[in-house]
Amino acid sequence: MSKLFGTSHLAALDTLLIQTHIDDIIFILYAVVSYTLYHRYVKEKPDPYHHIWFDRPQSINGSCKTAESRNISTKLDENNKDGVIFWGSQSGTAETFATRLARDCRSRFGLEMLVADLSDYDPQSIGDIPTSKFAIFIVSTYGEGDPSDNAAQFVSWLASNGSISLSNLRYAAFGLGNSKYQFYNRIVDVVTQSMDTLGATMMMPVGKADDAQGATVDHFIAWKNALFKHFVEILGYGERPYVYEPAWKIIDDPSLDIIDLHTGDPVEGRSDRLTKNVATSSIQRLPIKSIHRLLSTESRNFIHVEIDIGDYPEMKYRTGDHLAVWPSNPQSEVDRLLKILNLEGSRQTPLLISAVEPSTQTKIPNPVSWETLFRSYLEICAPVSRETLISLSRFADCPSVRAGLEKLGADVQLYQKFCASRHINFGRVLEHFTTESNTWSKLPQSFLLESLAALAPRYYSISSSSIVSPKRLSITVAIDAVSIGNLTTGGLNTSYISAICTRGLSQSHDDESDFTLVDQGTKFYAQVRASKFRLPVLAKHPIIMVCAGSGIAPFRGFIAERTRLAQIGREVGKMMLFFGCRNEDDYLYREEFETIRQENPYTLEIILAYSRSNTGPKRYVQDEVAERKDELARLMTEHGGYLYICGSASMARDVTSRIGECVRDTLHWKRDKLDSWLAHTRRTHRWQEDVWG
Repeated sequence: MSKLFGTSHLAALDTLLIQTHIDDIIFILYAVVSYTLYHRYVKEKPDPYHHIWFDRPQSINGSCKTAESRNISTKLDENNKDGVIFWGSQSGTAETFATRLARDCRSRFGLEMLVADLSDYDPQSIGDIPTSKFAIFIVSTYGEGDPSDNAAQFVSWLASNGSISLSNLRYAAFGLGNSKYQFYNRIVDVVTQSMDTLGATMMMPVGKADDAQGATVDHFIAWKNALFKHFVEILGYGERPYVYEPAWKIIDDPSLDIIDLHTGDPVEGRSDRLTKNVATSSIQRLPIKSIHRLLSTESRNFIHVEIDIGDYPEMKYRTGDHLAVWPSNPQSEVDRLLKILNLEGSRQTPLLISAVEPSTQTKIPNPVSWETLFRSYLEICAPVSRETLISLSRFADCPSVRAGLEKLGADVQLYQKFCASRHINFGRVLEHFTTESNTWSKLPQSFLLESLAALAPRYYSISSSSIVSPKRLSITVAIDAVSIGNLTTGGLNTSYISAICTRGLSQSHDDESDFTLVDQGTKFYAQVRASKFRLPVLAKHPIIMVCAGSGIAPFRGFIAERTRLAQIGREVGKMMLFFGCRNEDDYLYREEFETIRQENPYTLEIILAYSRSNTGPKRYVQDEVAERKDELARLMTEHGGYLYICGSASMARDVTSRIGECVRDTLHWKRDKLDSWLAHTRRTHRWQEDVWG
């Protein structure tokens, strides 16, 4: 021990041990030794083969995987590319932008760009990119200023390698973020500042998209236009006339047996590309065991769904994890597209789909039919961007339709008015602009795949405890009705789950559903995804939970777990739940929580905030937090309390501000000390957030 720790360290440790309980002693010793060994022997020597843990031995279609170079400079030379577009994405938007940008670079300037997942290449190899080529980074920020999972290693490498040189690197960068979050677009700032410090040359100002304004696509288009202006005016690239070049080859192959076709099941390897550095279970077709409505109104519904994982021993979850659920598109929207594209007679025809560019990864499985492709693998219900409308106009048969699409795509206000009056998706746009003289006969099939993103899973916080219910997990689903023009609709996945639950709640399979349901509507495809939202290792630490609406989900699991620990004699710290509801009827899990509170009056305290109360003034959770500022400040600073926030990003931002004010005012801290404390609590995971939108 003396080799690892000095005499002063041991003396301090002796004093600490005298005052500490035995379970704390074990934990502290383990943490200190692990920290020391990590920083002395591991951190300074990064494993060059770390990526192998995330490489799959087989490709999607089952063939052997060929060795790929992880040196980006070598890859560019091997494929005769002019540059690379790196993407770091959590939801797939940055990847979609990168793919579209590469396509536009080729069609407008003849530039051959490689689209690259940041985790597929060794970070240090970007320093080998010659000055004759350039790099573009499109990276997202999510959560508490975190990088996407596939960009985490790259960002960490930049932050810890201050002595290397990137003097050869020319680059441009675009960030995706949401100004409702405290750390808006932090990752693109970290990446660009780090590369500039290391000697890289920024070709043009950084672009940033703000999803809080619903203008992510518009901001990207504006930045892309500025990039292309830089190409012409500074780099001297000549722009050539537009010529459509398909990115995908689609071949009808009736000789294939229908048994060989993918029928809607998510494919391992394709589905987890965005989260391959995150612990996830395999994708399984999970049975729904029970469903009940928590709340049902004209505009809002909450459903509690319990899923049996007892037959899948490899599918384990921890309290606070997420469940990824794969949706299905409504059959009416599938039929709409098939009809407009004159594919009704070919809906079951087997297709073989491959990328024209060998380095492009196929986003859908092969072989597959048109119907399954539209139902299970493409986002056909997503809104259509202005950029897509302009691209679509080039394939209109009728000049007036072409002009109308161009005007709609170019005029922001006209586009917003058009979207506000009707629900638009790809099929509905085609239908709206279909006339006797415009039947979309010139629309290339490849354009569909280029314009429609791959159907992605939707994530839900698990609302059960893995200790209390290890073989059956639950999710809490909010189903909000949204009115657009004369149409009332909900989100794709919530509508899909609602269809399953409607069948389950009715105990009948005779209802007419607009969805093709798995196993008569009793199962759906899902997988567990690890989360950073974790209870303290030691249950005696107090916890403060702040949420609104369906944000209650993980806290139901937290409370259930701590209640069980108390029942078996463990010391459990105080639990404070600040729960925001619209009114008294919106108090989800009321009976369950009130029973626990009555049985544990000194352990669990629930503070309710009604924003549309039937009997009292309007109150939000941040108002209730401010009311209890002295107690919260003491719990956080004197008693080792942990703070958790789950819900909308705007709510989390307001709560963060109020908590900061509570601590500052109660302890009379100056701003710099408060900022230091806030950073420390986040860094030590005593302040955790699970927020969205």
